[in-house]
Formats: sequence, structure tokens, C-alpha cells
Amino acid sequence: MLGSVLARFNQMSENKSDCLELLRRMFNLGRRILQLNEEISYQMRKLSEGVQCIFVGTTICISQLATANIFRFLITTVNADSLEDFKAKMDGLYSDIQLLTLIDKGKRVPKIASQSKKIYGFESAREDVIQLLDLNARDSMPIVVVVYGYGGFGKTTLADAVYAHINLQSYKHCKIHLDQDCTYNDLKLLQEQIVYGLFRQNKRVKNCDQGQAILYSLFKENPNQPLFLYIDNALKSRDLEKLLPQGLGGCLPANSRMLVTTRKLYETDIFVGRNIERRQYDVNPLPVNEARKLLLEKVSDYNDEHNIYNLVQLCGGVPLLLELAGSQLAINRGNTKNIVLEMLNEGEKVKEKDISDRMVGFVFDRLLEPVQEAFLDIASYFYNNWESRQVASIVGEEEFRALEAASFVKISEAGNVIVHDIIRARGKNISEKTRITNPETLLECLKDEETLKNLKGIYFSKEYELPPIEINCDHLNRMSNSLRVLAYQGSQIAFREKCNMPFQQLRYLQISSNIPDLPVKFEKLEHLIFYDGPFPRDMSLYEFPPSLRIMYIEDSSNNRAAYSKIPPRVAPHSSLVQLVLDGFKNMLWLPDGLEMLRKLEDLSLLYCHQLRELPARISVLSNLKVLTLVECNKLEALSSDFGQLSNLEVLTLHKCNELKALPSNFAELGNLKVLTLYKCTQLEELPSDFGRLSNLRWLQLEGCYGLNALPTNFGDLLSLEYLNLRNCSSLKELPSNFGQLKNLEELDLNYCSGLEEWPASFEDLAEVKGVILIGCSLKLKESLPHNIKGIDCIIYE
Repeated sequence: MLGSVLARFNQMSENKSDCLELLRRMFNLGRRILQLNEEISYQMRKLSEGVQCIFVGTTICISQLATANIFRFLITTVNADSLEDFKAKMDGLYSDIQLLTLIDKGKRVPKIASQSKKIYGFESAREDVIQLLDLNARDSMPIVVVVYGYGGFGKTTLADAVYAHINLQSYKHCKIHLDQDCTYNDLKLLQEQIVYGLFRQNKRVKNCDQGQAILYSLFKENPNQPLFLYIDNALKSRDLEKLLPQGLGGCLPANSRMLVTTRKLYETDIFVGRNIERRQYDVNPLPVNEARKLLLEKVSDYNDEHNIYNLVQLCGGVPLLLELAGSQLAINRGNTKNIVLEMLNEGEKVKEKDISDRMVGFVFDRLLEPVQEAFLDIASYFYNNWESRQVASIVGEEEFRALEAASFVKISEAGNVIVHDIIRARGKNISEKTRITNPETLLECLKDEETLKNLKGIYFSKEYELPPIEINCDHLNRMSNSLRVLAYQGSQIAFREKCNMPFQQLRYLQISSNIPDLPVKFEKLEHLIFYDGPFPRDMSLYEFPPSLRIMYIEDSSNNRAAYSKIPPRVAPHSSLVQLVLDGFKNMLWLPDGLEMLRKLEDLSLLYCHQLRELPARISVLSNLKVLTLVECNKLEALSSDFGQLSNLEVLTLHKCNELKALPSNFAELGNLKVLTLYKCTQLEELPSDFGRLSNLRWLQLEGCYGLNALPTNFGDLLSLEYLNLRNCSSLKELPSNFGQLKNLEELDLNYCSGLEEWPASFEDLAEVKGVILIGCSLKLKESLPHNIKGIDCIIYE
């Protein structure tokens, strides 16, 4: 007994400092929670966990320190291991709470919802749906919340806003979108997407039955990990039945949640009676004041209250219709009276439930023919995760802007194209016989001469297990005057004869393996993707077409002996703005004439292992904004005039292992914002005037093992927000003026084992949001200034 008491007193003396340290940390955590409660008050669950943690921890530490109360002390079960476990839990909780701030401010994690800023009248609806999800509940059966209502009511906008605002730190989560005309093959791909999104596993699904079995197995193998699955646009119950495993309620982990949008509630009846609780939210039309606000968003100076009232009544509080009507007011500013009358007459022709489709048709009919064609291309091919810049280049810049003005297309915060399902369905119906997306339809078209003459596009986005379709000279000649898009994979199409006529309308060409003998004359070609080189010298596409703006060439062949594989030479009059050369493993130099691409903005050289140098006069690429070099293993130096690329904003040098130094004029890149020097292991130093890069915001030097010092003027990088020095093991000290980096928010010093002390000026960085010190010396951790180690800093020890 005496020995036991002495052992407890011995533990007490060792744990006193730990208890005091924990109390100090909990004090800082409490101050942070008070601050966050004002900034992101909707994250109540995580903040409540922090408060509970402080309560428990304070009780533990005070009871441990209350040595005068011998009885209390003797029955306490707190020992060194328990304190260590609690400290780890608290540090993890603090990291989660701090991460909420970074997410909320968009600093580290991109926002999920592209349209969450404008959810007219939906703020209260968002909170209602979040309450239905009941994420705070524990030991509950899985819950699915169904957001339903007519097309155009803003179901996806609302659900996206919910998905963006809830705290999913404790969930594995992902979002998928079901197309209105979802095919069996599409469902297989979506199952693969769910598997990867939730479990980060790449699995090839042969059929939907196998996909269901894989999901069932993964759900059962992770019973303690709650999942959150957001299924947007579930319009048909049969799609859900094929997509999700049978017996879903029996395999879905407890506390899991699903968020589903659909037009009709009964389409989600598959969730009823399957050990899943279905809750529902009926999306209502916007109230009159919010509807009026949305209608006038693009034409705020319009003040004819009579017409405004009539249009609001016509649109019935449906956001999609209000946006379309408002766009027409803005486009027809000089003739608003007539356009209002036309829209009202359009509404009188049909029943209320059909007005959405009629309004879309009304707007489409008023578009100019080139704009209509651009929209039909987008509705058929370029609507799903396509970058808006590329789509605008393919269909035409002016045409794309006209579609934006008409609210037919939108651009997400990530820069991708968004097309509403109702609008896209209209386009798909119109273009059904002119834009081909599967081999069976193409085979039928090849039999009809008139159909071929009007064929606008062939686009196979995936491989089909069918024999290649043979296209002869007659077929090519007939479609040469109308074809705008040609894209296929592998050997899906076999070109048997040469085409004698130029393709006058072709804008997008994506080919691989089987190379068609097409004419060099492409009068409007904007976008070319070519896979599986080499690009043969004698083929007709040897020179870039003058109109070409985006070109992606990939050589993924395994013939390493082909020493002379290079992409085609560049025509001096090229309008190219983006060029990607991927996988030319044996290319020693870049194509002749590259320096003639005066309009080039984006150049990517990926896995060009033997590339030894950049063009001597690369500085003439005066419009270059983005330069990416990945695993160019033999590249020893950048060109001497590199600093003259005055418009360069993003430079990525990824695993360029032989790069020993940056050019002496590197600091002249006055517009450089992002610099990545990842695993450039031979790089020993940065230029002495590196601090002149006044616009640099993001700097990654991870894995630069040879880097032994930072320039003395490093603190002059006043715009720097993110600095990654991970695995810079030769780095012995930080510059004395490091504290001048007032905008620095995240600092990663993982495994910088050579660092042992902080510069005195480091105390000036009290506002830094994140410091990561895994694998650093104990001396560095212990000497971290007190004000930095406090409320605004994440420390992983």
C-alpha cells in the first residue's frame, strides 16, 4: 500500500508540469473557440466538442494538482499515459477547429459548392435541411434527406449550399451527379467514383452488379466510419437501384447520411423500409421579394413595376425562369416592352407545368445561329467538368459570352462550365441526330447521305467493346462541310481512305492510336488532343493549323529505343495559347520554332526525361503565364534570359533532379505568384536577390535536400502566404529578417532536422495560422516563441 502511494506521489511530481501545460493550452483553446463562435457560428458541434474537452481536461488537471486533498488524490486514475492521451486528443481537436477557419476562409480546402454565394431566399432553407440531416446525432440509423421539387426550383443550388456549410471532418464523403439520360455505363463509372471518393481506392467495375457488390463489401468492412454521400439529380428510381447496393440499410455504417436531390419524391422510395430513415424537404418557390431581386440581378436599373410584377407572376418564383427572363431584359434593354410582351404571350400558350421548357425554347430561338450551334456543342459534349476557358476556345469566345449573357451557361468558382439540366435537355433533344455520342447511332448515320451532310459532331467519351467503325473517303467528304467535333479513343474508328476536301467547320479534334489521314487544312480548328505518338513526320498534321489555340500531345508508347521522337514543328503564324507535351521520354530538344509562339500563355513539358535545355530565346514568349516542367530529369539549368519572362505567374519545376541553380536574373520575374521547386535535389541555393519577387504568394521547396541556406533578403517576400520547406534537411537556419513575412499563414518545416533555433524576429509572426514541425529537433519545438505557440497556431508534435 505504501509503495503504491509513493508511486502515485512520484507520478504526481513528474506530471505537474504536464498538467500546467495542458491548462495553458486549454485556456488558449477556449479563447480560440470564443473567437470562432463569432466567425463561424454554424459549426456548433465542433465548437461544443472543444468546450466539453476543456471541461473534462480542467477537471483532470485540477484533481491531479490538488495534492492537499489526499483522499481525492489517492482515488484519481490519472497518470502520465492518460495525460499524454488526452493531450493528443486535444491537439487533434484544436487542429480540426483551426482547419474550420481555413476552410471557411477558403485558404486550404476549396469550396465545394460553386453557387453557394447566391441562394436567394434559401438561407433558412439551408438551415432546415442541415437540421434534417441531424449530424450531431449518435448511434442512429442512417438518414437520407431528399430535397425535391420541380426542375428549375434550385434544388442543386440549395443542396450545394448545405454540402459546403456542414462540418464533415468526421465523415468520409463525396458527391456525384446523375445525368438526366444516365446510361448503364455511366452508372458503372459513378460507382467507381463513389469507391474512390469514400475509400480512396481505384477499382475497375465491369458491370453494375459487381459495383454494387464492391460497395456493399466496403460499407461492411468499415462499420465504425460514418459516410456522407451526396447524390445530385436522382431523377429515376431505377438509376438509384442500379447504383447503390441491395440491402443498403444493412451495410451502411451507423450515423451515415445521404443527401439526395430529385424532382419527384417517389423516385426515392427505394430508401423506405430498408433500415434507413428518409426525411424530405419540399423546395418551395421564392417569395415575391426574393423573386424580384433575382429577376433584376442583371438589369437593376429597370423600373417598370407593372412589367416586373407580370414577369414575377409568370415565372412563379422559379429561380431558373427568373434568371432567363432577367437575362432577356438585360440583352434587350432598348426594347424591353416588346420582349416582356413576347415572354408573357409565351406563358399564355402553355400550362404552368410546361413553362420551364417553353421559356428555354423561347430564349434558344432568339439566339443567333452561331450561338445556337455553340450551345448545342456544349449541351452534347462540354458540360461536365470542362474548364470554361477551353470550352470558350472550342465553341468561340463571342458565342460563349453570348450564352453567358442569356443565362444558358454559367461558370463555377472553380472555373468550370455549368449548364442546368432543363436547359441541357433542350439542347440534347435538338441535337440528337446531328451530334453522335455512341457507335450504334454513328453506324446508322453512315447509311444516310443527308444525315452525313448535316452531321455536326462525333464524340465517344469512353471505349466501347465493339469492332472499329470503318469510315471511307465518301463518308469524310460528305461530313467535311458540317463536322465541328471529332473525338474518339483507341481504335474505335478506322479511316480507310484519304479525305480530299478540307474540314471547314472542325473546331475540336481528339484522336489516338489510329491516325486518320485528314487534310492539313482546318480553317477553324481550335483544340487538338493527340495520344499515343510518335507524331510521324510524313503525316498531314505535321504543322499546326493556323487557327489552333490549344494542343495536347501525349506519347505513351513503350518504345524507348525510338530516339528521335519529337512532336511536330511549329508554324510561325500559329495562334497557340496552350501547349502540353507529355511523355516524350527521349526528346532532347523542343520542337523547332517554339520561340515563334508569341501568343503562348501555358507551356507544360511532362515526363520529358532526356530534355536538357529550354530554347535559347525563350524570353520572346512574352505572353507566357504558366510554365510546368515535370520529371525533366536531365535539365541542368534554365536559359540565361529566363528572367525576361515578365508575365510569368506560375512556375512548376517538379523532380528536375539535375537542376543546380536558378538563373541570376530570376528575381526579375516581377509577376511570379506561385513557385514550386519540388524535389529539385541538386539545387543548393536561391539567387541572392530572391527577395525581389514582391508578388510571390506560394513557395514550395519540399525535398530540396541540397538547399543549405535561404537568401538574406528572404524577408522581403512581403506577399508570401504559404511556405513549404519540408525535408530541406540541409537547411541550418532561417534568415534573421524572417519576421518581416507579415502575410505568412502556413509554414511547413517537416523533417527540417538541421534547424535548431528560431530567428529573434520570428516572434513578429503572431498571426501565422499553421506551423508544422514533425520530425524537427526537440530544441526547435521547445523554443517556439510563446505567442506563436498560442491560439492561432497548429502544431503537430
